[in-house]
Amino acid sequence: MTQARVKASLLVSFLLLSVLALAQSQPFTIGMRDACDPGTFTANVGPGTCKPGNHGTTKFNIFIGELQSDHIAGAWRFNPLLDATQGTFQLTTVNLSTGQTTSLQNTGGETHTFTKVASFGGGIVPPLNQLSGNPTPAPECLLPENSTNIFVEAGTTETGPTAGSDQLPRGTTNWECCIHPWMRMTINVQ
Repeated sequence: MTQARVKASLLVSFLLLSVLALAQSQPFTIGMRDACDPGTFTANVGPGTCKPGNHGTTKFNIFIGELQSDHIAGAWRFNPLLDATQGTFQLTTVNLSTGQTTSLQNTGGETHTFTKVASFGGGIVPPLNQLSGNPTPAPECLLPENSTNIFVEAGTTETGPTAGSDQLPRGTTNWECCIHPWMRMTINVQ
């Protein structure tokens, strides 16, 4: 191999490693979405349920109707992730590398949680558990001192768990919103 090719190969390797290092230093953003209409959610649930903003216009009765027919409200979801098929959501596994940080960005109008659960189940709102077909709460949602039950208020971003830590260990873990239990994600840490 000529000296010019060796230099070019080293340069390409350096650039690839630099890009990988930069990607590792940037948090992986997990989006939390909903489309609540502030007026109808406030009227039906109470003040502060849905903050005003540019997140959606789904009326409360449409939200409830969607839950009754599909057991999900499609605009209430984690991103990147799900593909709606036949009225249910198919989980996509997010792959992270050990040491990679995450951030939890709520661009919706409602508070959401990001909670590690052993098995998917219901959450802390019994009527939403029933309507979504998850009558039994995931035990982790009911633990007041659960370090992986991260509440993220509407319009805010919180630091999420770091891949490879106690909160987000190597292997595959399940995550759900303990308020809207059909919001689910699986994360694989390599």
